[in-house]
This record gives sequence, C-alpha cells and structure tokens, in this order.
Amino acid sequence: MMFSLSTRAAFIIMGSILLLPSGRMSSILCPDDNHPEKDFSSSFFYQAEKDRSKGYKAITRYEDGFIAAGSDGRIDKISSSGAIIKSEKFPGENFNSILSDDKRVIVAGDKGTILISSEEGIFNKFDSNTKENIHSLTLFKGEIIAGSDHGEIISSDEKGYFRRTRLALKGNIVSVSSNISECFGVTDEGEIIHSVDGINWDITNFNQVYSGYYKPCYFTKVLVTENRIAITGSHDDDSPVLMFSNQGRVWTERLLNYTDDKGDKGFLTAIPNDIMYDESGDYFYLACSNGKVIQLPSCTHCNKLARVSTEDLEGISSNGNTMMIVGGNFLIKDVSLKW
Repeated sequence: MMFSLSTRAAFIIMGSILLLPSGRMSSILCPDDNHPEKDFSSSFFYQAEKDRSKGYKAITRYEDGFIAAGSDGRIDKISSSGAIIKSEKFPGENFNSILSDDKRVIVAGDKGTILISSEEGIFNKFDSNTKENIHSLTLFKGEIIAGSDHGEIISSDEKGYFRRTRLALKGNIVSVSSNISECFGVTDEGEIIHSVDGINWDITNFNQVYSGYYKPCYFTKVLVTENRIAITGSHDDDSPVLMFSNQGRVWTERLLNYTDDKGDKGFLTAIPNDIMYDESGDYFYLACSNGKVIQLPSCTHCNKLARVSTEDLEGISSNGNTMMIVGGNFLIKDVSLKW
C-alpha cells in the first residue's frame, strides 16, 4: 500500500535536558539459585503479554526483500512488493524477534527459543541456556545479544555457545540494539542498560534519575544508530514517549505533536512498538498501535502521521526504497519512503 501525505506539524520541544550522574549504576549479577521470584503482574509488558494477539511480531531486511516472524511459529519471506514468497511454520513456537546478516537468519521467541538458519536456508534450534522469553536480538561485535524476561541477557561466544547473565533489573529486557562500539537495551520498567563489550553492563534507572522532570516511562524499543540513540515506550498515563540521546548520557524528550493532511493538529496517542531510521532522508519512523505510522524528520515542525491499518503495527523495516510494516493478524503493508 503506497500513500502520500502533505502535512506541517505543530511541534513542541520539552525544555528539560539533564545530565546523568557521572557514576552510573553498575550491573549486578544475581545467581539463579538466590534470585527471588518477582511479581511482574503490574508491569506494562506483563499486561501487553496477556493481550498478545496473533500475527507478525518482527521484520528485517533479507536478500532483495524481507523476512518476518511471529506467533504460531511462522517465519515468512516477503518480496519487496509485500507478497509472501515462502512460509514456514514451527509448531509450538511463538517468535518475537528476527535479524539477518549476509550468511544467516536468527529468530528468537518464547521459552528461550533461538533458531539459526544454515547456508542452505534450513533453520536449526540452538540451546540458548535459558527458558525465559526472548524479546529482542542484535549483533554486536560478531556476537548475538538477546534480551529476555527477568533481566536476562543471552550472548553467544566465539564457539557459538550461549551464556546468560542476569542483571539486577526490575523489568524484562524488551529491546536491545547496537552500533559498532556500543550496545543498549531497555526494560518495560524504564531501565536502560549499556555495554561496550557485551559482557559487562551499566544500569540506569531512568525513572529514578529523571524523577520530577519527566513522567515515569515504560520502554518498548531502543534503536542505536551511528550518531543517535532513540527509545520509545509509554508514560504512566498511557501516552506515548520518544527519547533521544547522542551518547546515552543526556536524554531529551521529543513530544509527538503533528498536523494531519486535513490541517488538524493533534498529539500521537498510539504506543510505538517499533522504530526505524532511514539514513538517506534522516527520518525516524515509529510503527504504532492502531495502525498508525509517524515520520519524524530532523525538522521538528515537519512531522507526518498516517494510519495504514486498523491492526496494531509491530515491526518496520526498509530496503532503501520501500518500508515494509507488519502487525496483528499477519498484516503486511508496503509503504513508500517518500511521503
């Protein structure tokens, strides 16, 4: 589905910019045998999991097109026009994340599932060394890094084996992302984790540090680009949030005001589930609940909003020409990068 919007956004930037304390909280490993069970029943992510819908949960660029994964153990190859080329099912699995490099596709999901494709394209199951639900994957310095429930980080070693590290976190690690030098992760309780080696992690409790300056946040996604880090989620009043940082020490909130194609001004109410950066146009895109996509250029007065579906949008990716968006009920939407 292609669309074109012409809008001008009324945009407000929140004035508060704070520098984190010079001494970040250090990661603390909690031995499994001594780790007390925690009640996650009130967390943002727990409630989202209770209402989990059928459909795609993630998408990434693959060969000339895309590959998506989701509930019912589905992994689908998708053409650049949005057609399903090949569909595979792995009974009993629910996938939450997918990524690819030049040689393989890596998929992860509930109960510690990790599948990695061979050179022949056949998926093999690997022992992740955890039974926690894995929510996100990234490749960092040649290793697979996965974020999972109860503060567990799963990482591969040089021999392809996986090790787990349990951090002293209140929430579940719902997203991880990296560039060549740093890896970041976020939790559904407003925590930010950071590593330069994939082994040792600093922990920042965002809500504690910024208490009284920003509303409490529950994060859903982190994206690390070459020059910026973006974090999405919701405030405690269920309004959406987007935070930007250049180095992960100073965070500023970008309020999500917009003017639609009818000239009506508004504020985004949908919760961002995924974020993508288009380097060629210097745009960030948020795929949100209720079928909404918002485009965020460097100009803070030029945001554009479109509703491409009634389904919740869960994943967004680009091959340089087309954005492909997936979501509930196995929704697939191709959207032009040129609005």
